[in-house]
Amino acid sequence: MTVQTELDFSLTLAWWLAWTTFLLLVLIIMGLLLLRWVRWCNEPRMAAFQAYWRPMLMRWAIGEKVCEPMPVLKAQERWPFMRLWLHSQMSLQGPGRQRLAELGLRMGCREMALARVDSTHYSERMVGVLALGFLQDRSSVPALMERLESGNGQSMIYAARALLEIDQVAHGAAVVHALLTCEGLDFALVSVLLKPFKTRLEAVMMPVCPQPQATLAKAPHAQAFQWLRLAQALKLLVPQWRLTPFLSSEQHIEIVIAALRLVQGEQGTEAVACHVKHPDWRVRVQVARALGRIGGQQHQPILLGLLTDKQWWVRYRSAQALWQMPGMRHDQLLAKVLATNDRYALSMLHAVRSEK
Repeated sequence: MTVQTELDFSLTLAWWLAWTTFLLLVLIIMGLLLLRWVRWCNEPRMAAFQAYWRPMLMRWAIGEKVCEPMPVLKAQERWPFMRLWLHSQMSLQGPGRQRLAELGLRMGCREMALARVDSTHYSERMVGVLALGFLQDRSSVPALMERLESGNGQSMIYAARALLEIDQVAHGAAVVHALLTCEGLDFALVSVLLKPFKTRLEAVMMPVCPQPQATLAKAPHAQAFQWLRLAQALKLLVPQWRLTPFLSSEQHIEIVIAALRLVQGEQGTEAVACHVKHPDWRVRVQVARALGRIGGQQHQPILLGLLTDKQWWVRYRSAQALWQMPGMRHDQLLAKVLATNDRYALSMLHAVRSEK
């Protein structure tokens, strides 16, 4: 009797679990269908909203004062308007930004931005922070400085962009200091958001370039590595006399690689070429790429030698560098590669030719 009771209880529990799972699955499907239906219903309304406001923003940006008084935004239109306004701001340069900032203040973007900066949604917080910068809201500078100093690797970049929009001269030094001392900095996001201010950031960064230090440690010198990577993200033109000490054989491999990526101009070819036989293949890859950018006909033998390297990536970058080198005739290049008697080099050349 006890065994039968336990069996009935197990079957009843399994039955209820199956029905509960089925009902939950039905509710999930109904919820997804409801979301799709709501989105489908909103699409015509949002299309009409953008069709009205997008040309309106552009006309305002070029100085054409239109639609006085300005229309009042509905509650469901406030967030889409601020996103559209911010997108227009980021796609413009010059006086148009100031005109759009005046329009944003009139349409209540400051209040909307302040309401979003503490949102639980990451995207809403970042849009709010950027909006404060494009609105030239100087009263928000203390809050933005706090985010710059205590935020994570992404939120501080958005705060930096906002501060530079407000006053790049006044806040350039604080932004550079925060970027150079931030661990886990998102350099790709730095390149996207802060590159428009590279001239000002370059003027601040050059005097604080760290002194290279020879190291045999497993990790590169932190300050130098961060400075070099930030300079690369901002596409700064670093003078060769600053880069040469970082290209010393005594430097950590990561430091050498970062410096090779920044070399520009013919003056750096000698410092680059001295690493052609570096034991680490990653350095040899950067040598090939650098000589492809700044090298000349006299560097063809070096690149041909790298084309026979045992590492695939070294051969690939060398073939690309040779193929794009000015004044290099393709029939001549083919003859020189055939003269190496290396079938892997010839195969790589054919692969790069197929790409081009």
